[in-house]
Amino acid sequence: MSPSPDSLCNLCGACCRTIALDQDAQEVAAMAALTTVLGIPSDHAFAAEHWHALTREEALARNPFYVTRLPATKHFYCCDQLAADGRCGAHETRPLVCRGYPWYGEPPTDMPLADAECGYKVEQPPGE
Repeated sequence: MSPSPDSLCNLCGACCRTIALDQDAQEVAAMAALTTVLGIPSDHAFAAEHWHALTREEALARNPFYVTRLPATKHFYCCDQLAADGRCGAHETRPLVCRGYPWYGEPPTDMPLADAECGYKVEQPPGE
């Protein structure tokens, strides 16, 4: 998790400690086996290798701020590439879902992030 020049990340790792998907682990594995984009493995290949399923209770213990805001239908994971210092151990090869966090190509907004203590902020130009 390296901050972009116009943002501040406190490397809390909240975005990697508890990841929510619509797919369960079997669906992720099936999608990983079938999906490439321009010959590059999809995010599901990374997820199948590095994201490990959590029960909702485990996810709640790791990040109640985030998990309590999500529907009961979500499936939770944690990433084994999160280093003890809060940095991403696969930063250069991290999937697009990680590269896009937290706004995924949309203009930055004031919104709750994955953890109440998350220090990720973005400097927005005046008037936005």
